[in-house]
Amino acid sequence: MKILLWITLALLASLLAWLAYTGNGRDAAAAVGKAEAGYYRLEPTDAAQGTVVLLASLGRPASDFNALAQSLVAAGWRTLAVESRGVGNWAGAGFFGPATLKGYAEDVMAVLTHARLPAHTRVVVVGHAWGNRVARTFATHYPAHTAGVVLLAAGDKPHLPPEVEQGLRRSVLSPLPWAWREDAVRQAFFAPGHAVSADWQRGWSAWAALAQSRAARATPADHIRSAGNAPVLVVQPAADVVAPVSQGTQLVAELGSRARLVVIPEAGHALLPEQPAAVAQAVLGFLRTLPQP
Repeated sequence: MKILLWITLALLASLLAWLAYTGNGRDAAAAVGKAEAGYYRLEPTDAAQGTVVLLASLGRPASDFNALAQSLVAAGWRTLAVESRGVGNWAGAGFFGPATLKGYAEDVMAVLTHARLPAHTRVVVVGHAWGNRVARTFATHYPAHTAGVVLLAAGDKPHLPPEVEQGLRRSVLSPLPWAWREDAVRQAFFAPGHAVSADWQRGWSAWAALAQSRAARATPADHIRSAGNAPVLVVQPAADVVAPVSQGTQLVAELGSRARLVVIPEAGHALLPEQPAAVAQAVLGFLRTLPQP
């Protein structure tokens, strides 16, 4: 009887350890750059042309931007990849996260303050999927600090097809075995025929996603849809079922001459692991159009 009890306790301890390890995405790939307080900093060899802030998708780690950050730095741009609350730790997420997206925008501002950038620095904010909401919120609340906005796989429509909504929910449930989530991640995030990349099979944080989803639901989309008054680049994957190209087309039409749309073929909502070279080309092309700081 005692042996059975010890086996049960050992199994329970193993389960709790697994939940703790996967529930906050601590199994994510390592992010490039110098680890700072809540972000990763990567500096070019010569003086930086400017600063790009990178904001990841729902429940996803800053390391999703590794390839893009390296391309930007090689072209002379400093990158600050922000780790969202609850990714890799339990602090300030779950039921204890910011009440609205403004709290996440304030986190970005805190990163800029910690980075001790030159006075009056204006940054380009790049938001992927859910991160596009934070990018737009930052640009709305801090227009004087925003030189440009890049929205990757951007969508803000509250009503998704039921099968897509279900796929998103299953994707972020990181404590569940991968075999139960693989189809959901592939269908919601990757273009048909694309396998899920190794980094996207891990690194999910259900704890972070819970807080992020709550903040997004509490923030009216109309309050941040304009993304402030800076130039905007909208990069839409052609096979995105979460944020279809039509949403990007509509957004650019609403924003007018300060916005433009680039469609990336053979890519789904994940985009970054599917077409890293095409994303880097689009973002760098946009950066070259901005006035020098």
